[in-house]
Amino acid sequence: MSNPLPTPDQMLAAADRELDNAYRALSDAADWLRSDWRPIGSCLTDRQATRRTQIHKAVTAAKTAINNGRRGTA
Repeated sequence: MSNPLPTPDQMLAAADRELDNAYRALSDAADWLRSDWRPIGSCLTDRQATRRTQIHKAVTAAKTAINNGRRGTA
């Protein structure tokens, strides 16, 4: 009879795969923040600029946390 639960190595490998997915998604979000937009009538408002900065800071912090977790320095 097989045990459906993962081994410790399988659990860690699965977690690493999900961290890869999360890191990739964060990179995609950062790419959107750098994207060009329509030049006419599409200037960022102060509120949008603030939000953009907040997202960028959050992405940077999350990517740093992922890297630290992988190195065991979290």
